[in-house]
Amino acid sequence: MNRTEYPATLTCDYICVFCALIFLLMMCPAGLTAQSFDYEEHPRLDFELMNLELDLGIQPQNLRFEGAANYQLEANIDGADTLIVHTAHLDVRSTTVDGNNVEFQLQNDSLFIPVSDSAEYGESFEVRIRYSGDSQFGLLKNGNGTVWTSYLPQAQRHWVPIIENPHVTLQTTFNISVPSDYQVWATGRKTGENEVNESTIQYNFSSETEIPATDLAFAIGQLESTSTTYGIKRINLAIEEGLTDEIVVQELLQTAYDELQAVEEGMQSEFPFERLNVIVLEDHNWETRSWGASTIFLYENAGDIKQQLLRGIIGQWIGSRQRAAQWEDGDIITLYQTIAYESLNDSLSIFEVKDRPDKGEQSLYDVYSPEYWNGWQNQWERWQGGSWGAVVAGLYPNLLNQMLPVISWKDFANHWYQQSGQPMFDAPNIVTKTGKNSSRDSVSVADTVVYEVNYQTGGAGQNLRLTFEADGREVFDEIVTLQAHRVYENGSESDEVSFTGARDSVDISISADMRTLRLEVPDGIPLKLREHKPVSFLLYELRNSETLEQRVQAAGNLGTHTENPDLQLAITDMLESGVDPRVHAALLTSLAEITQGAAGTEQMFLNALDYEYPLIQKAALGALKYYPDNAEILKAVKSMTANTDDPSLFRQGVAVMSDIAGEKEMQQFFTEIVQQDTVGHRSLAAINQLLKMGQTDLLSEMDQFLENSYDYSVRAEAFEILIEHDDSAQNWLTRAKEFLNESPDPRIRYLAVRGLLEHQNSDIQSFLEEYQPDEYDARVYNLIQREIE
Repeated sequence: MNRTEYPATLTCDYICVFCALIFLLMMCPAGLTAQSFDYEEHPRLDFELMNLELDLGIQPQNLRFEGAANYQLEANIDGADTLIVHTAHLDVRSTTVDGNNVEFQLQNDSLFIPVSDSAEYGESFEVRIRYSGDSQFGLLKNGNGTVWTSYLPQAQRHWVPIIENPHVTLQTTFNISVPSDYQVWATGRKTGENEVNESTIQYNFSSETEIPATDLAFAIGQLESTSTTYGIKRINLAIEEGLTDEIVVQELLQTAYDELQAVEEGMQSEFPFERLNVIVLEDHNWETRSWGASTIFLYENAGDIKQQLLRGIIGQWIGSRQRAAQWEDGDIITLYQTIAYESLNDSLSIFEVKDRPDKGEQSLYDVYSPEYWNGWQNQWERWQGGSWGAVVAGLYPNLLNQMLPVISWKDFANHWYQQSGQPMFDAPNIVTKTGKNSSRDSVSVADTVVYEVNYQTGGAGQNLRLTFEADGREVFDEIVTLQAHRVYENGSESDEVSFTGARDSVDISISADMRTLRLEVPDGIPLKLREHKPVSFLLYELRNSETLEQRVQAAGNLGTHTENPDLQLAITDMLESGVDPRVHAALLTSLAEITQGAAGTEQMFLNALDYEYPLIQKAALGALKYYPDNAEILKAVKSMTANTDDPSLFRQGVAVMSDIAGEKEMQQFFTEIVQQDTVGHRSLAAINQLLKMGQTDLLSEMDQFLENSYDYSVRAEAFEILIEHDDSAQNWLTRAKEFLNESPDPRIRYLAVRGLLEHQNSDIQSFLEEYQPDEYDARVYNLIQREIE
């Protein structure tokens, strides 16, 4: 049932405590409240919210809104007197109780409303709150002008006064007014659509089924909608207009129907809400949880749409009907979503992760992220089939009835312990797709450690010395053991080799008939080897390795042996014999490193530009950098670069042009590229190359690519180029003030802060200290916190 956050009422016995609380809140800096990003685990709930009727008018162009929240509530205890609801950066204009104006207080993102001198248990009240705002957190907006709500913790309070906690549920009515050329979808079922005037239309939605206060949602934009019945209920599908050419609408609607039916059968219980609203958008804006009660957001750049849909449908039961008390307990939700997903599919569901800043450290929000989902898929694969996996899976699907609606990891751990006697009271470390570990006790991450391995034969060919040397500051302080496979013409032998520290050597005895040695890194060790093998080993692997990856690696490593004149002929023969395109590209790169622009060798690379495979073309372009002052080559490179649609090939061409063209010709070529570019990436590649050549006057051209009219990938690339080339602290301060105060995209705010921190001085330090309390995204806030402590 409905419950309230924080001490919601105070009895007369606690008047002194109440006054002290108000005094402390008024004396504390406002920024302190922004340091807690999760929900309170066990809030005191003196009032029960029964129903919310929300009248909300929004201007999508600037995210300005005006609202009136009308609550029906009941006292949970005798003596309740003050209702406290969460508000963040909202301008509260008035509050009434049962139609009478009452004085209110705003402090530290909370609104204090005196409801009664001393209410009786079960006594009913009607509270109305009129307010306005223009929040930069809680509401999201993309380059298409679409506005939608965030599901991140503590996001709701930025657009509606609410007791925001998973323990609180309530019936809802939304009356949302927008410009007449926009469409709206929101929590619950659509009950009406009315023209207010020539320029404004109001959309009405209602849910008699109680909705968690943390799951309220809406989307406003240029949306194309369709629907289908599902028994007495309905499935609604809304897609941004620009995506309808890429998504087969009816097929996705049918998938939603089929998956909802399958999950309903698997859960052995009816779909828990009145409507399923599926909203498909272009960009995730760094959201990590995409589902809420009755409403699922799907994002084109967040992985397979149908996989996202199935996870969102499962989330209606495991995630909304049953939900974690705090985000830090989200592992239990993802675990049982994984079990439910696996029960419907034969294979793992791995999401591609795109358009997310590399933040280096884990945050509270990551627990529902695609990276965590991928990690839990692999974790469950390791558990499945074992005794521990059987204990965990034993609760599915009965967990919905056996456990409370609001749960924690330890709630389940207690149950597992009673069943098996095995303590599992802390969530396991999850290895994400990027190889980073995460846990509640340690949120730091470790990237893959790189070691160079040099092979040196001795003792008349009877001995092989392997020298391991760390490539960077990260080293293994403990012993690392690898499998070493001696490969012969008709078989192989395996042994173990071990190393530790920044530099270590191992001697291996070999025989004359050994063809190569293959080192194998065990699963779970974040180690990458860069091996420098003898030519004979590489040629054998190139011709005989079982995997394409091994052959590609061997082909690419041949280029390190520039002292061997016979390799040129061997590589040429291999190229003419016909090989896989990836091997072909690696051989071209090695050949270029060996020939180094020798006269008469350029034709092979020019011919390779005509191949249909971009990988081969890119390798050929890279090779042509060794031939300056050659008009034919310059013409070929310029033509390939100007006409390709492949971003990677274009960047390679730009880099080669800077090596072989004169400054005047480069400037003219890049000017033409910028004038013709409508997306942004080609212009940035050209400008970046000129900046590397010292033309810093072009920095003034970069800020245009930071605007919201460009895709995030373009804006992020522009930020990275500016971080590298713009050393002016004043420029960064001016730039960051704009984006930190105006951008609703937390990724952009994150990148702006990164730019400030890379060029920090006392003015930037002071600005960040002043700005930080108004930053409500944990990832951005923590980035500032780490650097200014």
